[in-house]
Amino acid sequence: MNDAIATVHAEDVQKVRRLLQGAITQANEAWLPSSAIFDALTLELIELAGRYESPARVADHLVEVAALLRRAQARSH
Repeated sequence: MNDAIATVHAEDVQKVRRLLQGAITQANEAWLPSSAIFDALTLELIELAGRYESPARVADHLVEVAALLRRAQARSH
């Protein structure tokens, strides 16, 4: 990815994160449990990825997410 594309992608990621953070905040304020929020996010990720990526690439994304979660968990202990 060249620098210009990487910069635009990073900016897009930040915009989407702010949108998702707002939605998560609204769900928390509505007293929805974190497990429901997590399940909904997971289903949306799978649906979104399935529209634009191959099943193998979706699986790769999810493996990457799992690895990041494991690293974060290891650091917190």
